[in-house]
Amino acid sequence: MASAILMAGYKNKMEVRHYSKIVAEHYGEKFIETGYRPLREFKTVIDGQTKSMPVIQFSLEKLFASDVIDEIIIVGHQMLLEQRLGRFLKKFEKPCRLINQNTRLSKDILDRFKITKRKVKYNSIGGNLIKGYAVSKACQEKKHALFVASDSPLTTREFIEQFLRLAVKHRDEAAIILPAILIDAQKDKMGRPPLKMLNDSEYQLPGLMDSYNRQGFRLSSLMYANPHLFDMNTANTAYSLRKALNPNAQLKLFKITRKLGYPNVYSKYFVRKDLSITEVENITSAFFKGKLKLIPLTDEKSTYDYDGTDVEYQMLTKMLHTP
Repeated sequence: MASAILMAGYKNKMEVRHYSKIVAEHYGEKFIETGYRPLREFKTVIDGQTKSMPVIQFSLEKLFASDVIDEIIIVGHQMLLEQRLGRFLKKFEKPCRLINQNTRLSKDILDRFKITKRKVKYNSIGGNLIKGYAVSKACQEKKHALFVASDSPLTTREFIEQFLRLAVKHRDEAAIILPAILIDAQKDKMGRPPLKMLNDSEYQLPGLMDSYNRQGFRLSSLMYANPHLFDMNTANTAYSLRKALNPNAQLKLFKITRKLGYPNVYSKYFVRKDLSITEVENITSAFFKGKLKLIPLTDEKSTYDYDGTDVEYQMLTKMLHTP
């Protein structure tokens, strides 16, 4: 059984404007989200009938339905979530708790996880992660919890349970466990390129390889992690680098890997083209100061998320209407 922390945070208006500028300049996409993204309505077909519900509800329904999840903690805009989802949440017996994103980090949390305030702002992704974890059963028992993004409506219950079955086998060796999803093409169906790596893990997958024997991978909406076992002060920097096509992110990534003792990581990826899953694990483990484990899996739909662009909205809407 696992505690599930559903991440439903939001950016202020200034952050949204900055992010929309990055999306336009570096990805050529139109950012359309002006409200609270987890409550963006999407239409889908259920039992032959069209139904509209907020994107976060897709994830919630799978977590409530899963027998391997024994509690759910949602971190986000508490008032808006209660207004929109209050009646829905009351239908289930499984414990579910809402945590306000704007709640400050207590001294107990700061001390227990050795958090530096300037590195982990209370309403940042790292602040939300640790606030949700701190009230969970997993935290009381100093165990791993399942962290789930609220913007991935195509992630299935079956995928969640498959990942957890594999992840628990590695919890004694790894602080952070992530599924690495095989993209069996040059780009996924949303037009995004994967990270190409040599798969030297114990999880071998059949699929397309390039001339250097690399396969393409992208991250999904899930993470199985124990904040007692890694440096929480690194969480926000890692999250800010997730869109590595941004030139500023590339430069920061280069500086970080060089400082960690990996000065040739760009050469390995772009020139020698022999960067492996094990090497990525070693680099990120050194950064987090806690062991990170990647588990290669298949299920491309689990990587599709809604970041707020018009293309994503149109593509996800089409997929949700396709049987």
